[in-house]
Amino acid sequence: MRASWIVILPLFALAAARAQEPPVVAKPDAFPTLVNPNCSHCLDEAKRRAGELQKDDPVLAWTRGYSDGGAIPLRFFLAKHRVISDSYGVFVYDPDAGFARGFAPSYHFVFHGWRNGIMVIKDTTDDTLYSALSGHAFEGLRKGQRLKTVPTLTTTWGRWLKDYPHAVAYHMFDKYQPVELPTKSNDDSVKMRPAKPDARLKAEELVLGVRVGEKTRAYPLSHLQNVTRDELGGEPIIILHNADRTLAAYHPVASPPRKFKAPNPDKNGVSPADLGEPLAAGNGGVPAPRRLTFQDSNLGPLDLETHSSWEVTGRSTAGPLKGWTLEPVDAVVCKWFAWSAEYPETEVVGHASPDHKGGQDATKEVAGAAEFLRLLPKPFATLRGVDEKARTLTLLMDGETVAKVWPIEPDAEIKVMGLWGRLDQFKVGDRVWVWLKLNRKRDPVAVCMIADEPSEQDIHGDALTVKGVEGLRVTFEAKKKPERTLGWTTGEPLPKVGEKLFVQSVGTQVRWAGAAKAFEDRRKVQQAELRKRWEADGLPGTVSVQHVFSGELELLLDHEGMRWARSLASGDVVHIAALPPIKAVVKSVAPWRERTLLRLVVGELAAADLKSGDRVQVRMAPPRDDIVAGRYPPAIDRPRMGEERVEWFLANIYCVCKVRGDICTGHFYTLASCNPNGCGAPNETRKYIREMIDKGLKDREIWDVLTKERGVLLHRPHLLP
Repeated sequence: MRASWIVILPLFALAAARAQEPPVVAKPDAFPTLVNPNCSHCLDEAKRRAGELQKDDPVLAWTRGYSDGGAIPLRFFLAKHRVISDSYGVFVYDPDAGFARGFAPSYHFVFHGWRNGIMVIKDTTDDTLYSALSGHAFEGLRKGQRLKTVPTLTTTWGRWLKDYPHAVAYHMFDKYQPVELPTKSNDDSVKMRPAKPDARLKAEELVLGVRVGEKTRAYPLSHLQNVTRDELGGEPIIILHNADRTLAAYHPVASPPRKFKAPNPDKNGVSPADLGEPLAAGNGGVPAPRRLTFQDSNLGPLDLETHSSWEVTGRSTAGPLKGWTLEPVDAVVCKWFAWSAEYPETEVVGHASPDHKGGQDATKEVAGAAEFLRLLPKPFATLRGVDEKARTLTLLMDGETVAKVWPIEPDAEIKVMGLWGRLDQFKVGDRVWVWLKLNRKRDPVAVCMIADEPSEQDIHGDALTVKGVEGLRVTFEAKKKPERTLGWTTGEPLPKVGEKLFVQSVGTQVRWAGAAKAFEDRRKVQQAELRKRWEADGLPGTVSVQHVFSGELELLLDHEGMRWARSLASGDVVHIAALPPIKAVVKSVAPWRERTLLRLVVGELAAADLKSGDRVQVRMAPPRDDIVAGRYPPAIDRPRMGEERVEWFLANIYCVCKVRGDICTGHFYTLASCNPNGCGAPNETRKYIREMIDKGLKDREIWDVLTKERGVLLHRPHLLP
């Protein structure tokens, strides 16, 4: 009896192990494989199919090797075949899992089916099955092995043709006719998806999955900047991301240009190893590879050592290293359900590991999810009423038929003519843009930001463009916003088609429209009005700490008073508006994200009636004009030590990453407000500033470097539409 159990237990274990293996649905005839198609070059095929190839046609491009790589228009090849087995690589396309990529050359791979909702490919020489996403063999003679990846990225035909006209392309015979890309997921793929997908992200969300050795990490696309620096598996990596949402990952190691031979494949499609022939430098020698540090700039990715410009293929386009290339890292854009099924232990930027058990990881997970702007409703509305005393707004939201009364947060951002303003400056009938604060149930409960139309247009850097003029009706359009037709009642000459204007409207009528200069003139008027109010009423803020027995008081002054408040110094006298006014002496001033933390010393019991949360106004002597409108932030020359110096910078600048859709907190509330667990920008900037400090740069010099590289948006609140 005992001997029989020794035999039976392994059988049970084997059966259990097999039961845990994700099943495969085999449909080998679903898509034909294209083997070894004839080759050409992009420039020639652009002429051959000029009427059919479109600039925005998605392409899978391989980025290294002969002729700087090549491109495959998805509609003409991979939409129909899904697998191309060629001497340049095995190229796969899985629209259901959201990826396209390449593996080492072979003539023997075919489409097989799906597993975990991910495409499966088969090597016909030994019937081994591989994941088309990871290249990992999960069944057959080579189980446990992994296919070598070919560096690829997805981009557009127009972009690739412009940059690499002489790169390889497949000869587009008449038999290759375009097939529209699928808009609906394949039923067999959906059936095979995991029953309980990883809940850290939405199943369909696109991520950049990166693998270094045995370590993997997923980057939600919304978290990536033009240049994202990170470390994975103990090795530094950089991720490049351009305006076309093309992404690729690299080690920051650059190698000099090499010339590669065209493939010379054997019967299996494999060519002799070709490491490329190094191109000699001007002195006849071959330069050694170089490790570089990268930073984003107005010109795109820039290495800080040689100031050479780089593009998303990891190739330098200008500067001393022009033609050099970066070392690719295994990376692919795909849907989250696919990446997490293939790599269940993957890290996710902004989230803890799947088996976290509290402590620091739990804190990171909470912090990574605590994004403010990402969640807020941001509707346009018509203002139907303003009650300053009750601090309420009556708003008719676009698309609704009934107006509703909304409380407005005490410290709400109020924007008028591109600056801050007051509720009494809004008029009934104005079209406004509002942000709605949410409660824990995610119900909108109050207004936390209101902007007039010109301010909204200025925030987005997107004045309205005149599209059409018919009689006194003018049609306007803006990026990613619906067209609007308004009656022209300004009494000024009608605008011209194509003219860009800042517009303020009442209902369906234009109240005011002006070009950039007119808007700047109105902004100056608003600036003068704000100054009067600050001088008379004081800077608005909130009591954060009131310690009666020490005579100390801490205030957080609002975003709008940033430059005035931060010009204060220890020993300055201010007055808190009250009856009678409360005299106070400044003990210290420090930035706190977009706000300013003011620690005051007051007389005995002078502030006894104040309590935490009270709204106050702080009167101060107006700062000099050169401080208010100066090139540098106030108090830039004051001594600061260590991390205080770094954090001071982050609280005085705004994020300039390319995250769009009104969701980047750092764009609007200073870079210090960006969540470091959800986005790489804050820590990347901290690291960069520390490096400049270590080199001995003064704060003014650091400010100049940041301004030169990151542009004017560094200095003001903004959002990207």
